[in-house]
Formats: sequence, C-alpha cells, structure tokens
Amino acid sequence: MPESAAARRRVQGHCQALVEAGTAHWHINADGATELHLHSGEAYLFGPQGVTRLK
Repeated sequence: MPESAAARRRVQGHCQALVEAGTAHWHINADGATELHLHSGEAYLFGPQGVTRLK
C-alpha cells in the first residue's frame, strides 16, 4: 500500500473513532462527497487530494 493511502486510512480511522465516541457524525453532501461534522461545530470535507476544513 502506498504511503499516502496508508496515511489516509489512519486519518479516516481516527475520524471514525470520533464518530464511535459520539462526538462527530459522517455526512454525504449534495455532491456525493464525504464530510465529517464534529458536534463542536467544525466540519471537514474528505476529497481525493486530502481533507479540507469547511467551518
């Protein structure tokens, strides 16, 4: 597995841990892209080149 793919899997695993802890939830936006919304108000978009903070 390329290093970038392994890093992406680790980041997604940490994000999934936040979901399982009840502090975030996954959301599929109108474009079909995956977002992570934290209950504290932050939101992140998961794109092909990386993760972008939305708010």
